[in-house]
Amino acid sequence: MNVDTDNKIKIAYIHGRPGPHPMHRKFAESVNGEFHYVDFKLRWQDRNKSPIYRLISWILCAFKFPNKKKYDIFLVDNLHFMPVFMKIFRLIGRNQKIVAHMGSHTLYFIYSHRFSKLNEWMHIQALKRYDALICEGKMAEFLVRKILNGKTPLMYTVFMGIPDEHYPSEENIMPDLSGRNILFIGNGPDEFRSWYKGLDLIIAAFKIAFLKDPLLKLTIVGNWDEKIRKELTGTVDMKIKNSIIFTGEAKNLSKFTSHATLYLHCARGEAFGITILIAMAAGVPALVSDWTGAKEVVEQVDGRLIVPLDARIIAEKIIWYFNLPISEKEKLSVKGKNIARVYTEKNAIDYYKATFNKLIQDSGVVK
Repeated sequence: MNVDTDNKIKIAYIHGRPGPHPMHRKFAESVNGEFHYVDFKLRWQDRNKSPIYRLISWILCAFKFPNKKKYDIFLVDNLHFMPVFMKIFRLIGRNQKIVAHMGSHTLYFIYSHRFSKLNEWMHIQALKRYDALICEGKMAEFLVRKILNGKTPLMYTVFMGIPDEHYPSEENIMPDLSGRNILFIGNGPDEFRSWYKGLDLIIAAFKIAFLKDPLLKLTIVGNWDEKIRKELTGTVDMKIKNSIIFTGEAKNLSKFTSHATLYLHCARGEAFGITILIAMAAGVPALVSDWTGAKEVVEQVDGRLIVPLDARIIAEKIIWYFNLPISEKEKLSVKGKNIARVYTEKNAIDYYKATFNKLIQDSGVVK
């Protein structure tokens, strides 16, 4: 049975500021979600507000949510508290469901005790009270099961896709597999993002690898504050520092993937990581941390391309890769390119819609 979300099921899509991830937006649009800011009353999410202010905002927005009775499903981008308060205060009926799309660092931060004890406890209580969870990748599903000791709500797993603006154009790229060029693509700009994206690990590993191979180059594409750049490279030897290039933000990624030999991504809890898929589509083999969601794609190429969050081990794997014969790099390149073909925007959206229809049926919302 294919549920018609166009006419029957009404969906409110609740998201943070400045807006949802571009692919999350497309997912929500594909099921005809009506967009709402999570803090439409007492704005806080992109502002430095006190815990009391945020709590008041959650409760106020729960009570003031517009036309709340007309919606069958409240689809929430990440683990927000406000929809849980709608449920706790019985502002919505039993047949109205709250569903969280888990596609951020939050689950890993809970699992690794990165939050304060109170904050961690609150997140776990919220996670338990959602009627269903849409996990962005297998890693997110694994983390939910670990955090909740297997006592999970309805749970579904989806995947991300390469945006149309990068695919199939990236397929025409011929990377420089005989070079010594390492590429990372990811935006900051601050210390929080630097830690989450593993930029400190990337630079630490590069420093170690450079001592064994001084021909290596590292290109970092993305918006990073000058303060972060200085903190990460301030004590680095000048020869190494001159081999690390910060390009700033860029829309045309092919100019970088075409010169890359290896893509390196060492995130701490990134739900997926679209830039990994983009690099693979261009034929650039990707080396990723075991706490990066897209490892489920990379391991289809070669399990040796998955590394722990350890700069020395990452450096050893970098040297291992660059010592491979060009024929082996070419095999990894071709295999990665072929696997990436599955992870298109269209395939991701089609799978998301099919998954969402199953969620509607399983949760008893069918009209």
